This record gives sequence, C-alpha cells and structure tokens, in this order.
Amino acid sequence: MRNRQGVVFLLAIGLLSWSSLVAQQAAEVFQGEAVEQFLLKARMTAIKSIPQGVTAPRRATLELNGVTHDAAFKTIDEKKSGYTELARGGEINFQDSWRTEIPAYEVDKIIGLGMVPATVQRLLNGEEGSLQFWVASMMPEAERIKKKISAPDAEVWNRSMYKVRLFDNLIYNTDRHLNNILITKDFEIRLIDHSRSFRPFDTLKTPKDLTRFSKSLLSGIQKLEEKDLNARVGGLLLTPGQIKSLLKRRDAILALAKKTVSEKGEAAVLYP
Repeated sequence: MRNRQGVVFLLAIGLLSWSSLVAQQAAEVFQGEAVEQFLLKARMTAIKSIPQGVTAPRRATLELNGVTHDAAFKTIDEKKSGYTELARGGEINFQDSWRTEIPAYEVDKIIGLGMVPATVQRLLNGEEGSLQFWVASMMPEAERIKKKISAPDAEVWNRSMYKVRLFDNLIYNTDRHLNNILITKDFEIRLIDHSRSFRPFDTLKTPKDLTRFSKSLLSGIQKLEEKDLNARVGGLLLTPGQIKSLLKRRDAILALAKKTVSEKGEAAVLYP
C-alpha cells in the first residue's frame, strides 16, 4: 500500500516521468523536486506541536491535488555572539535556527549523501521557517541501541554511519544525537534536526571520528563550489563566512582522507 501511495503522490504532482516512477516504486521518495514542490505548494490543513525536541518544531499536515502528507515546521531562530554556556558545555557564536535546516538538505543533494529529507523555506500562517518532508521511520538509533537490535548487514550499516560522521563534520553539526538518526524499515538512515549546524569554524569538529571514507562521498564533496552555494543558500540562510568555512572543512576532510590512506592503505580506509 505504501508503494502505491508513493506512486500516486508523484503522479499527482506530475513532475516525474513514468519510467522514473517505475524505478522508484520500491522505495519511499523523500528527496527531489517533486517532494520539494509539494512542500512549497501544498495547502496546510492542520498543525500541532511535536512533544520531542527543544526547538519546538510543529507537525503540519499538507494537501495537494488530493494527496496528503505531513511535514516538520521549524521557526526557531536564535543567535548569540561570543561565549554561551549550554547544558552540554560552552559554545562560541551559538546559533539555533531554521535557516540552517535548508542548507543541510541542499548540501546533501550536492554531495549525494541521500539521507536528509527534502526541506524548503516556507511561510505558514504568517510565520517563516523550514518545512521538512515527514519520513516514515521504524525507530530512532537510540531505540535500536536500547533494544540491542542488530542491523541485517553490519558492514553496510557501519559504512552508512561513517558517512553520517563525515557529513556532520562537513556541516559542523553540534547537535547530532541518537534520536535524530532515524532508521527505516529497510535499515536505511534518515537524518533530521540540523538547526545547530554550519558554525563559522574552519576546523573539523571531531576529526577522530573520520577513520574510513566513502569514495563516492569524497568525490561528492568536491562538487561543493562557493558560487553555487551562494546561489542556493546564500543571503538569508548562510552568511558568506559560513559558506567559506564549509569549504575549508571540505578541504580538511579531503586532506585527512589522503593522509589516512597513506598511513593505512586504501583497502583499510576507502569503500565505494
């Protein structure tokens, strides 16, 4: 039933060809222009609070051409200069904003990560914020660990987690935790909550976490270009300084991968 609903959803929007639809029937579509256009054009029919999370997101129900789907609407927009004492420790130039949710998705698309649900900038009921496609998940990573559930393929799972760590270092995400790593029924990862990302720091947050690298993702991050990023997420979303720092962290990741390969060999470090 879910696969059929996914096909009907895409047909209703009318942005994908039939051959593309057939190819995607087996998986939930959560990224791409069709989903983005749904988020931008659909009418909101209901909205309610989400009990989890400190950023007070809300769950909006959207409808377009008879198709209904939910989305997470986030409007928090806090920024503090200098040093801020937080529950998890101090931080410089603290920011918690819906504005960085959209760049996280855009960077995902550029580098080919395939884990962040479609996210757009949207005005709802007079409030501006980020609107993220609601994905169906089986459980968060916290529950998987608590229940001691093993992934069906440990190597595939571990490789996915290496990609998550690279992405979080790339966007300097200070708020990755086990409840915003979602697991689908097919044991694929979906990443949410990126309102505390894109800090204006040139160095990597946790380089010690980067021990193995996906060759496709290393190739993907090389596609990040300042001009393209300015066009996609500049202005009200990311400052020029945040974009420059992102690119410097990208260079640091590439340098670290090269160094690790020289020390341990390609077979021990790289995977597809």
